Amino acid sequence: MPNDDQLMASISPSSTSTARAALATKRADFFAAPGVLLVIRQPPPAAPPVPGQPAAVPGNLAEGPEVLLAVWDDGSVTALHGHVDLGTGLRTALTQIVAEELGQPMVSVHTVMGSTTAAPNQGATIASASIQIHAEPLRRAAAQAAAWLQANGPVHADQHIELGLDLEAAVKDPADYQLVGQSVPRVDLQAKLTGQTIFVHDMRVPGMLHGRVIRPPYAGADHGDFIGNTLASVDEASIAHIPGLRAVVVIRDFVGVVAEREEHAEQAMRELAVQWKPWPGMPDVQNVENALRNNPSKPRRLVNEGDVDAALAQGGVQAMDRTYVWPYQMHASIGPSCAVADWRGDGLTVYAGSQNPHVLRFDLSRLMGLPDVNIDVIRMEAAGCYGRNGADDVAADAALLSRAVGAPVRVQLTREQEHAWEPKGAAQLMQVRGGLNADGSPAGYDFESCYPSNGAPTLALLLTRSIEPVAQAFEMGDRTARPPYSYDNLRVTVNDMAPIVRASWLRGVSALPNSFAHESYIDELATAAGVDPVEYRLRYLPDPRAAELVRATADKAGWIAHTAPRPPSSDEWVSGQGFAYARYIHSKWPGFGAAWAAWVADVDVNRATGEVHVKRVVVGHDAGLMVNPAGVTQQVHGNVLQTTSRALKEQVQFEPVKNTVSNQEWGSYPILNFREVPVIEVMHMPRQGDSPLGAGESSSVPGTAAIANAIFDATGVRFRKPPFTPEVVREGLYSDPNLPFRHTPSAQAAIQKIAFSGAVPGAVPGTETPRAPLLASAKPLWAALGGAALGVLGMAASYLGWPQAMSPMAAGSTAGIYSPSTIERGRQLAALGDCMVCHTNEDGAVPGQRGAGGRAMHTPFGTVYTTNLTPDAETGIGNWSLEAFKRAMREGISRDGHRLYPAFPYTAFAKTSDDDLTALYAYLMAQTPVRAATTAAEMRFPFNQRPMLAIWNGLFHDNTPFAPTPGQSAEWNRGAYLVQALGHCGACHTPRNALGAEQGGAAALTGAIVDGWEAPALTSLSRSPVPWTAQALFDYLRKGHSPDHGAVAGPMGPVVSELQALPDADIRAMATYLASLQTASAATHPITASAVVAQAAAQAKANPLTQLSAAQRLFESACGACHHDGDGPKLLGLNHPLALSSKLHADTPDSLIQTILHGVQQPATKEIGFMPGFRNALSDSQIAELVAYMRARFAPDRAPWRLLRQ
Repeated sequence: MPNDDQLMASISPSSTSTARAALATKRADFFAAPGVLLVIRQPPPAAPPVPGQPAAVPGNLAEGPEVLLAVWDDGSVTALHGHVDLGTGLRTALTQIVAEELGQPMVSVHTVMGSTTAAPNQGATIASASIQIHAEPLRRAAAQAAAWLQANGPVHADQHIELGLDLEAAVKDPADYQLVGQSVPRVDLQAKLTGQTIFVHDMRVPGMLHGRVIRPPYAGADHGDFIGNTLASVDEASIAHIPGLRAVVVIRDFVGVVAEREEHAEQAMRELAVQWKPWPGMPDVQNVENALRNNPSKPRRLVNEGDVDAALAQGGVQAMDRTYVWPYQMHASIGPSCAVADWRGDGLTVYAGSQNPHVLRFDLSRLMGLPDVNIDVIRMEAAGCYGRNGADDVAADAALLSRAVGAPVRVQLTREQEHAWEPKGAAQLMQVRGGLNADGSPAGYDFESCYPSNGAPTLALLLTRSIEPVAQAFEMGDRTARPPYSYDNLRVTVNDMAPIVRASWLRGVSALPNSFAHESYIDELATAAGVDPVEYRLRYLPDPRAAELVRATADKAGWIAHTAPRPPSSDEWVSGQGFAYARYIHSKWPGFGAAWAAWVADVDVNRATGEVHVKRVVVGHDAGLMVNPAGVTQQVHGNVLQTTSRALKEQVQFEPVKNTVSNQEWGSYPILNFREVPVIEVMHMPRQGDSPLGAGESSSVPGTAAIANAIFDATGVRFRKPPFTPEVVREGLYSDPNLPFRHTPSAQAAIQKIAFSGAVPGAVPGTETPRAPLLASAKPLWAALGGAALGVLGMAASYLGWPQAMSPMAAGSTAGIYSPSTIERGRQLAALGDCMVCHTNEDGAVPGQRGAGGRAMHTPFGTVYTTNLTPDAETGIGNWSLEAFKRAMREGISRDGHRLYPAFPYTAFAKTSDDDLTALYAYLMAQTPVRAATTAAEMRFPFNQRPMLAIWNGLFHDNTPFAPTPGQSAEWNRGAYLVQALGHCGACHTPRNALGAEQGGAAALTGAIVDGWEAPALTSLSRSPVPWTAQALFDYLRKGHSPDHGAVAGPMGPVVSELQALPDADIRAMATYLASLQTASAATHPITASAVVAQAAAQAKANPLTQLSAAQRLFESACGACHHDGDGPKLLGLNHPLALSSKLHADTPDSLIQTILHGVQQPATKEIGFMPGFRNALSDSQIAELVAYMRARFAPDRAPWRLLRQ
């Protein structure tokens, strides 16, 4: 375990840990140390309340002065800053600034950021303000220390000097800079690459336990009386069987579990039985525009210049009213949030990836009832997100769980929890009422924005009702609300409103949507005026610095001047170029101007599919003085990637009933992938003599408008509601019959495909959703009547007598009778019959005890529980004789004379030879006895009348022993025996009649639905696209997969796993017999596996809608990394093309749905590998869309599943 010094060095890796600068970990260490020069300041007083803004977190006078800089007697330096480095390179830039002012090498500076134990309180980290505003005190402190050192010489070991911060201290002239302004490597990279940096996910402390949380059903809500009042009950007994469980913690709607091992905490989270009360649901956000219009708001007038109404009412003005809608989006951290908390009774230490350490400390103080000075928040490296993700929430979770158990607790959110519960980037509605004068000038610009607040209280405060979950409206929609252009008649209004969905700041905040509207609209004005978009902007851009940037960016990009979109083309792909400019104005209105940025985006658009590819982005950037130009370039690159992803792909979806967040994994919330990354060129304006400006977010702000304007240039269609997904673009391209290219041949073909195929090929919309076997139907009336009649006969049969009980045998009397070879053969036969699979219950009274029974077998007539097969005299078969065992296996009669339900497949076992039954009996009697009583069957009347089974047996049970078929080989007959007898393949693969009996004759092994899975036909009725051969069947049964057919999953997995006990000869015999049931063969049905795969891929390419849709993106993101056409990586085991899978070609989607829901948790063989289930990640409608897409993509020759509902 790392000590405090090692820990602080690892999370602030900008100098060697042997220097004194890296050894002070807390504020008191600095004040107690000799041999140091400190520059300090008093804690900032509470800021006066700012109307419409959340209250700032003040400093605490009880903590004493804050340390900004320490110069030590060994020449090392500690620089302290209240913000955190979110991957922006801020640590490197601050190190450069301090080293520059002190005239020392960067390696001597150790930079501590964010942690409340030492760093000053500088509020929440705002990337655009960290250098522009919040680096200034540190810069002045370094300059002040340099002046002292110049006047007094180096610090001596017996000195302790404290200087109060002088914000007027003289700093270096930029002309004299040696380090600032130079591109340098990031100071943190080496430690990260060599593993020295400890990320919060890797943090371990002595005695640490593991926690998980169970969230309530209202993902996305942050206000309403139901919050904190929805929990109905928690059944702790439901997880009592999990080892190492320490606690179940319940505080109002906060529910968590703590265990000694992480996997047990995860298991407890999944299995804890929690009941929630009905709750009213969230506001309807299916249509974001309507939701924003309907959300109560208060208008706030920001600008009112000229007379907008009069200007727009003049004759000759071309009215141009436009509406722009921005969706809810995610921070989408690649790593789910994690934290470690250590409660010590009178104090709390939290290791977190928060970007707001002091704000988090304040929230923890309210949550835990501790003074804030008793709480240390140590900021650690974590998954980045360009905004506030779930880091603060999980830190509070860990604190509550640590207090409950009195020990350190690490809490890791799941991917589903991170996606569903992270505070979202807020949606926004922008409306422009404007127009164009006859001379092409803007008549007026009336801009109105609706932005729901993004305060996002820490989740645990809401769930525990430590604060009231009330809707609070803040003034937050005004970032860059004023357009950058000179409009004679201008009105800007922001409608402040309470949140609809829990939201927090996401890169660009409201400035990005506002600029999307501003820059899209002026592009529309330029087109209407017949003027080149860049030229039109320059006419009305009053800032000469901005105009210089616009011209330079256009020149750098090779801007092609134009006054209209490009002429129609018959080519499938068309190209366009778009321009946008913005300056990010952040903080409280009127705010601070950060860097200037301009984009030129080059795009290609597929007119048939709607696919948009951003192939090149040129960004002009003016950030004034750049401390580390290379770092700023990297920031611009990151902004381009994220903005492109947000523009083309990202949108939070909500389930339609309660309107909770439905995106819970990457499949339903795809982001830009490496194949889609554009070429990025960055041009920095040479202004190193000017003041530094915020460069963190500015280059993201114009991006979406530039892409939208480029799509317009390519297609002539304006898109005002990102994301510009293929289906959105297709709808825009084909919704207007007057578009000039609509009737070109390729476009017309696409129209036909859309008209006849729908957005998701193969899907048949409906109202129900798949969470059970989709095609299972109720038993027909005649079956119910037949059951009643059989019940009457059974009651009559009860008067004819009950089978005789057989005398019990003395327990242990079989010991030593049977040879080891007989017992071994019995073991193989037990594996063939899946005895231990069915007679083992992982959740029963004796969980996991092989053969102890208790597994529930659900039938259409009720539930039967498997019996105890161990040789326990009282609850098992310990007092059964061999003859009693044979009678049970062949006649379905227990030793005591009661009849067994045919869920126990004695109808097949009856064909087993005496020798094999003897060997099986010998094996079972050699096992360890387990005391486990069998649960009584729960059958409905009349099926709960066991005597009627005598009638059932008379009608359906044939106990004729197996007889070899003359004329067939010994291998074939051996296979037939194994399949028909102990193998009881027909129990699953043969359809049953209304009374549960296997249908005979030609129906044998023709397939059935069992427990929601399709057991496919093993005969010529098989839907496999490639005929089964004996070798393929051998591979499937022996290895669990066949290259021509796919891998085993579901209930067949344990079967194959058990078959590993059999010799190859028996497996090959079974394969030989089953192959003979296939009338099609390689000769009569010559298609090969490779041909099937190629044909499916070719048909998919011919049908663009199977490639580009929401369902396609869902597949590519959730499934495509592992599942492809066999030409990609094998990430989690083998990879056989899905086009060969029988599940995709089956008559029902049941097995495919079950595989998606449950995955492959216990692979049958080591070659197969693991597949995660998506039951807790995908909604019913998403699974329906995914299944329909997969059918169309990988089995295009098969008809859509008609009963698939979405």
